[in-house]
Order: sequence, then structure tokens, then C-alpha cells
Amino acid sequence: MPPASQEDASYSQEGIMGQIWTAFGQGTGAVRTSQKAVMALHGRYFAHIATSGIIEVWGDNAMQVLERIRTIGRVAALKALGRGDSTVSEADVTQAMVSVELESDTSWCPPKAG
Repeated sequence: MPPASQEDASYSQEGIMGQIWTAFGQGTGAVRTSQKAVMALHGRYFAHIATSGIIEVWGDNAMQVLERIRTIGRVAALKALGRGDSTVSEADVTQAMVSVELESDTSWCPPKAG
């Protein structure tokens, strides 16, 4: 994925986390998300961004990674709606992350929680 502009040619941990939150929101659509839910994303992925080596290759891998994050958002929203709630919870996000990571089977997913 080529950078959208010269400004995007250099990636950072914080910038990638911002893109993750944006993609997650695209996945949840009009379903509200609790603060604890989005912080679960931060807890799971922020440190991993720095330690996985993804920053150096983000331009080439962002589209695939962000599509998985959008899928996490969709799954979490479906979990909330399935129980008749209008807000995605921390548990919804945690369950969605594990589910998508197991199906994803890529080196960019964090180690599976045991």
C-alpha cells in the first residue's frame, strides 16, 4: 500500500494505533463502543506494534492488517447486537480479537491468549 502522501511515508507506533482504532470503528459502524472496549484494542496491539517489526513494513502490510481489524469491529458489533445491546463491550472486543486472530493465522497477530 503506497503512502497516501509524503507525510504518511514514515510510520509510528501511535499513528498505526490510530489507524487501528479508525478501522475498528469502520467495522462497528453505527454501533456504539465503550471506552473499555477501545482500550482493549490498545492493550492488545499497542506494544505489539513496537515489538513485531510491523512499523518498518507497514506500508506493504497495512491493508491486510487493517482489514482484520475491521473484521474484529464487525464481529464485536454482532456480539453486542446479538444480546440486544447497543454498545460494544470490552468482552465483545476481547472475544472478537481472539476469534479473528485464530482465523487470521498470520505472523502479525499477537500470540494467542491461553
